[in-house]
Amino acid sequence: MNPETDNPAGKNFAQHILLVSAVILLPGFLGAIFGWIHMLLPLVVFYYLIRYGNNSGKKYILFGCVLACAAGLIFQIFEQLLFALTLIPTGFILADSVNRKEKLYIAGLKGTLALIGTWVVAASILSVGLEHHPYTLLVTSLTQGMDEALAYYKANSTVSAETLFLLQETFREMKFWIPKVLPGVLICITLLVTWVTMVMGNRLLFKKTGSRPWPEYRLWVLPEKLVWILITSAALVIIPTVGGRTIGINVLLVSGLLYCFQGLSILVFYFYKWSVPVFLRSIIYVILFFQSFGAIILAIIGVIDVWADVRKLNSPEQETDT
Repeated sequence: MNPETDNPAGKNFAQHILLVSAVILLPGFLGAIFGWIHMLLPLVVFYYLIRYGNNSGKKYILFGCVLACAAGLIFQIFEQLLFALTLIPTGFILADSVNRKEKLYIAGLKGTLALIGTWVVAASILSVGLEHHPYTLLVTSLTQGMDEALAYYKANSTVSAETLFLLQETFREMKFWIPKVLPGVLICITLLVTWVTMVMGNRLLFKKTGSRPWPEYRLWVLPEKLVWILITSAALVIIPTVGGRTIGINVLLVSGLLYCFQGLSILVFYFYKWSVPVFLRSIIYVILFFQSFGAIILAIIGVIDVWADVRKLNSPEQETDT
């Protein structure tokens, strides 16, 4: 892929740095509305580095970060600013993987590890001068939220005694398991951010330049041996020990999400093959993403693909078609 030659000066330069700074700052100013934009920051970094090359891309990112940091310090949104900055290395790592021509799953692994690492460093920085680590504060805030919800239901005379008892038992179990499974949930979030960056970046670069660093998402396949990690974690979940179940649930969450991504790629493959209208695709996506069973169905399809080769990607006919 040849980066687009672009002179980082004048009007274009100003537009680019304003875009980068806006993606960093908007969630800090209006988190309730624009909080989701944080997920796009690695995508912006990745896109600029690949499309415009390291020299121009780094200038856009650097000046955008400087402008955002200056505004963040003025308006005193330090924590939001620090969180935004932790997302930037993932874009750099993924762009570096493209330049090195590394395999798809290697790039994804490196991008995810980069985000985990920056979050650990940021949490360590924030913990300086605090009595408790930010992770502990997160767990405490979640448990306090459940306590407040339970107190509300207790004060509500319309809630029956049976319902109240069920809520108490549910919250008690959640308080026990949240600290144990939260690491897996946080890793899933890092995986989701990396996946969005890779899928959207791949698509965006193809639209703008006519070439892409990785195959189309509908053809993405996980390494075959990865399924044994999923199987082993599922076996650990049924072991009657807290330690075994804790490890199993965390690994199952992460590996299950990976196969959910693969299941979604299979769905996209057949949408493309059968020329399903965009409107109908959108309805199906909404149903899958907003229903609790949607992710489970996609993960099951992804696992089945390991042995059944649902898309027939290994057949000569399919190789000719794609």
